[in-house]
Amino acid sequence: MKLNPYVLFSGNAEEALNFYKEVFGGKILMISRFGEAPQKVDDDWKQKIMHSRLEFDGNILMISDGFKGYQARTDGNIQLSVEINTVEKLNEVFSKMSEGGKVTMPLAKQFWGATFGMLQDKFGISWMFNCEDKK
Repeated sequence: MKLNPYVLFSGNAEEALNFYKEVFGGKILMISRFGEAPQKVDDDWKQKIMHSRLEFDGNILMISDGFKGYQARTDGNIQLSVEINTVEKLNEVFSKMSEGGKVTMPLAKQFWGATFGMLQDKFGISWMFNCEDKK
């Protein structure tokens, strides 16, 4: 089994997809647009993302705009957690991801033997970043 997060947006999924691709250095594996589906879609929603897959370091993040009228919520209890292997890469990713967003817990060494920080990105998605100390 493998768990893949699926993040829904309210019309700005393509911007988010490209942002995450840049931050994580990933590759967009596929994009399906609402206009490609057999059901009727309003003209202004045809180019919106119905389904996409971003791959980075063996991870898959799926992203969609949701159906027209969908209101994405960012006040929930879900945070995406990313484990990074080096503090240098952690700092780089955390810095990029925080641009336009809000750091809720700055990166700092923690009692459990890791450098850890939290933020809400510019799309309102909550993230946790962790890098275990090398022994």
